[in-house]
Amino acid sequence: MTSLPLATIVTSTFMIAVSAVAVFGNFLVILAILWNRRLRTVCNFLLLNLAVADLLQGAIAVPLRLVDQLNQTGRNKPLLPCLVVIPLTVFLFGASNFNLALISLDRYLALSRPFLYPTLTAPRRVVSVIALSWLLISIIAFLPIMGWGASNSANVTDICLYSTTLSKEYLFMLFSVVNLAVIIVLAFTNYFILKTARRQIRGIISVDPRRKRILGKPFTIVQVLANRIRPSTDSIATGTRTAMTVPIGTSEHKSTRIVSIIVGVFVILTLPITVIDTVSLLGCQGCIRVEVTKVTVVMAYANASVNVFLYAGFNTEMRNTWVAIYKKVKEAVYRYLLEKVPRNSKSVPSRAEMQLEE
Repeated sequence: MTSLPLATIVTSTFMIAVSAVAVFGNFLVILAILWNRRLRTVCNFLLLNLAVADLLQGAIAVPLRLVDQLNQTGRNKPLLPCLVVIPLTVFLFGASNFNLALISLDRYLALSRPFLYPTLTAPRRVVSVIALSWLLISIIAFLPIMGWGASNSANVTDICLYSTTLSKEYLFMLFSVVNLAVIIVLAFTNYFILKTARRQIRGIISVDPRRKRILGKPFTIVQVLANRIRPSTDSIATGTRTAMTVPIGTSEHKSTRIVSIIVGVFVILTLPITVIDTVSLLGCQGCIRVEVTKVTVVMAYANASVNVFLYAGFNTEMRNTWVAIYKKVKEAVYRYLLEKVPRNSKSVPSRAEMQLEE
């Protein structure tokens, strides 16, 4: 049996970890939003949709690429058909991109059209837009299987790459719709979000210069997005309006902050593979080493597993929901054990012992 290169071992290990964290972590996100009614907002519903796409990436796309990467048969042929691996990868990765664009657009509407936001984001409209996004990416992703977009060299290499599996015409269309269009939407919406936060800072300072510094330090855009900086009591008493008096509540500002961080992490992790795809699309397919391509692929998939840590770090309500779920599950297991194990058995701890352990 041929020994695997060190780069393949390292990247494969990371892919296994990414797959496990993506499946388990995004399952927790989905469970928390469905469990807690207070988390059932429009933005969180879109985040749930993103979690579904990321969970499927971890459960399907990453294992497929892992099998493809571990191919050491020497037959110059992939273990799985590239026209199966690549379309599924495009489908799930593109669904994640589209969902992220929808989340950013939701935050843009929440800040730019606060009075119309409840009407624009009515449940039926949101569900329709989400369904349309999944339909669109499914059509785009599976076009090569239906007869347009496949390359003649799709199955003649030992690893499935976009540049060797898909035609240049299809890659150009894919890059324009799934990558470039999404990047433009993210850039526009997040530029507006940051611009709004800066305008709010200037508005607060112009009304109350004493609030230019908080605890001896200048307050930041992150504090404004988190709704930590509010109009002073003096400005409220005098009836002076500031930029912070728009009807956007604390939860909306917190959601905006979380979305901005998610978008930033997404750009950092997916930009390298986007650059490599662009270079390959321009005709320089051998300019990037295969090892570098494998690392950037792992980085792109890692994006499916990091969002759960962002939610845990910046969403107190979601953390509290996970704790509540854990306690419920623990209580259910305890009751089950009490019913199944004889009462005189000492293998089941008492309720008092459980409380002491907690």
